[in-house]
Formats: sequence, C-alpha cells, structure tokens
Amino acid sequence: MPHIAALCYTDWWEISVATKHRVIISIDDREFRQLAALSDKHCVSLAWLGRQAIIEFLERHEDEELQLPLTLSSKGRRTGQ
Repeated sequence: MPHIAALCYTDWWEISVATKHRVIISIDDREFRQLAALSDKHCVSLAWLGRQAIIEFLERHEDEELQLPLTLSSKGRRTGQ
C-alpha cells in the first residue's frame, strides 16, 4: 500500500471504499425491546440484526427507482407500505 501522504484522491477512494461505515439510528423503547428480545432469542447482536434488516431492505428495493416507498404516518414518522 502506498504511503498515505503520496495518495491522490482516486487512490484514497479505493482504500476507503473497503472500510466499514457506522450508521446511528434512534428507535423508541418498544422497538428496542423487540430487537433486544430477537437478539437474545437468536443469540446475535443488535448490530447483526440491523445489518440484516438493511441488507433485506436494499435487496427488496434494488430494482426500483430512487424514490423509496415511504409515506408519513399520522405521527409524522415515515413508514413503509
């Protein structure tokens, strides 16, 4: 791997694409309890459940246009249809 100081933008992009990215979300108490119960039941981490949910969502919508199938509920939260 070349020295970092000698990298041009495209070289840096190729290296950084391989890194993992952290996503932070906020969920309510009920959603957290449900996820924690699934995590305990299947002996997996909350992070693993989150990654699986994201993977399934991306696979389900990979052939659709960029407009996501989301609408606002009466509480102002986005919900899938």
